[in-house]
Amino acid sequence: MAWRRFGWAWNQLGEDNALGAILTRDGQVAAWNLEEFLATGRTDVDRFIADLSRLAPSTPRTRAMDFGCGVGRITRALAEHFGRVTGVDVAPSMIARAKALHAGCANCTFVLNRSPNLRAFPDGSFTVVYCRLVLQHIKPSIVRGYIPELVRVLEPGGVLMFQLPEQIGVDEREAFENAEVVGTLKRLLPRSLVVAWRRLKFSLIVPTSGAQIEMYGLPKEEVLQLIRGAGGRVLDVLPDHSHGYESVASHEFWVTR
Repeated sequence: MAWRRFGWAWNQLGEDNALGAILTRDGQVAAWNLEEFLATGRTDVDRFIADLSRLAPSTPRTRAMDFGCGVGRITRALAEHFGRVTGVDVAPSMIARAKALHAGCANCTFVLNRSPNLRAFPDGSFTVVYCRLVLQHIKPSIVRGYIPELVRVLEPGGVLMFQLPEQIGVDEREAFENAEVVGTLKRLLPRSLVVAWRRLKFSLIVPTSGAQIEMYGLPKEEVLQLIRGAGGRVLDVLPDHSHGYESVASHEFWVTR
C-alpha cells in the first residue's frame, strides 16, 4: 500500500508541476523556466563527473542509470558523458514528459518502473548508477529494499552514487507494523480482515488528499550495513547539503562492487 500511494503521489505531482516537484526552491514547489531547470542538471552532472574522475577514474563510461529520473534533468546531462543512459522512474507522467522533452537524445532511454525493486534489469546492467534527491522521498521500509537493488544492477568495478539524509520523517507504516498493541491485535484478527482494512484505508486516503512531497532518511550506519550486505564496497561518503534541512546531516554514498 505504501508503494502504491508513493507512485500515485509522484504521478500526480508530475501532472501538476513536474519541474517544481523535482527541484524545489527553499523547500517549496516552484515555477521553473525549462532552460534554467535543465541547466541545473548540467551543473549537477559536471560536479558528479569531477568526483567520479577523482574517486574512480578508470570506471567505464558506457552504460549509466539515472534512478528516479523524473523528466530527465540529469539523464540528458549524463548522456553527454556516457555511451547510453537509462532514466528510470515510478511515475507515468514523469516518463511521458521525459520522452517528449528528450526525443532528440539518441542515447537516452526512459523506463517506467512501478515495482519496489529493479527486477526489470539483470545483475550488472550498468557501469554507473546515479541517484540523487530521490531516496529521501521514499519511505525507509522501501529504501531498505532499493539500496541492495542499486548495488545489484551495478557491473563489478562500476560505481554507484546515491544521496540520502539521516532520518527526517517517520515511516507511519513501520510505526504501525511495530506498535506492540496493534501488532497483537493484528495477530488475533483474520488476515483477510487486516488486508480489507488496509485497502479501505488506502482508498479513503488517496483520492481525497493532495499529493505531498514527503521527506525521510536512514541513519548512516544502517545505510553502510545495507551496502555491505549487498556486496558493495564503500569508496567514500561525502557531505551533502541539498535536502534543505540544516539540522539534519545528509550524505552522498559512493559505492563499487
